[in-house]
Amino acid sequence: MNLVRNTLSRFVSSGQIAGCAIKIIRKDETLYEDAFGYADIESKTPMSSESTIFPIASMSKVVTVAGIMQLYEQGLFKLWDPVSEYLPGFKNPTIALEKPDGSYEIVPAKGQVTLRQLFTMTSGVPYAGKDTAAARIADQKGDEYMAAHNGMIPATVEYANLVGQLPLAFEPGEKWMYGFSIDVLGAVIEVLSGKTLGQYLKENIFDPLGMRDTGFYVPAEKQSRIATLYHIRDGMKPDQRNYPASRPIFESGGGGLFSTVADYSRFAQMLLHGGVLNGQRILGRKTIDLISTDHLTPQQQATHSWDTQRGYGYGLGVRVMKNPEIADINGSVGEWGWDGAFGNWFCVDPREDLTCVYLTTNLPGDHYRFIPKLMASMYASL
Repeated sequence: MNLVRNTLSRFVSSGQIAGCAIKIIRKDETLYEDAFGYADIESKTPMSSESTIFPIASMSKVVTVAGIMQLYEQGLFKLWDPVSEYLPGFKNPTIALEKPDGSYEIVPAKGQVTLRQLFTMTSGVPYAGKDTAAARIADQKGDEYMAAHNGMIPATVEYANLVGQLPLAFEPGEKWMYGFSIDVLGAVIEVLSGKTLGQYLKENIFDPLGMRDTGFYVPAEKQSRIATLYHIRDGMKPDQRNYPASRPIFESGGGGLFSTVADYSRFAQMLLHGGVLNGQRILGRKTIDLISTDHLTPQQQATHSWDTQRGYGYGLGVRVMKNPEIADINGSVGEWGWDGAFGNWFCVDPREDLTCVYLTTNLPGDHYRFIPKLMASMYASL
């Protein structure tokens, strides 16, 4: 694995990132495990694949998908169910229909948002932001809510119901668009299980897999182990955000988890082995197959156009490799996984019997600068 070592070492020694940690497991043996650079530059705290705790951002999504698919296996819902069966805020959806002059019109949607559309990011539920009229409305309504509630965020189910009352970016199922969808699925877990999202995931995924450092908050005694995020385009300026030391009111199934390379590797190995690890069954083999199958129609695939998604389809909350030659990656058809906003990335490769978990601390993530190089070195080493 000298190629991987040299590539990651160069990322750090060249000043492009502050540090990273990685674990590659193949055929149930650790093929490569290492860490580079600093978890905190100022205190010179070294990175560690075992002890450094990372905010994993959207790598949380795959954990939430695994959690709700356990409930699917129990026959508690169907993928094509309307979301409004579980979250009444999604009844009578509307669309913010944009006009050429930049204005918009609110019109009734023709169809209901389904759970399947949440899984596949084809729901039209946006992230708050500036990209679409629906995202701008969500941004404005979020600011108004915070102002009216002294800066407090609503709890998970209440949050999802409020989001359901906002306009969609397009007709449900019309396009692929990354957004708040998996957070809504986290709220559905709460409705179906009667437990908080964090409690459900702890009892049904984290504890059975021995993921001792994974959750929606980091207890006070572990806070010093959290890696500092760095603004990699701004002279490696450290980010000053604070992290919860107790359970947050809103548990973000789409982006709120903390974990370590060691913990997340256990989760990835469970996915690779058909839902089982060390005798603990988390999901059925056929459920894993369903998650890791491309679900997009040709029309939806046409809008699945990120640089990092070249050659990939999209399953239930995960990318799915279809054309390595289009992706410009020397990997395998059927490789799947996801990444996170801070440069984090993981993959499950059934063809090579391999998982890789790579965690880092980049603001922005700049995945397309780094991940193809990591993948090229990893696959060349097999």
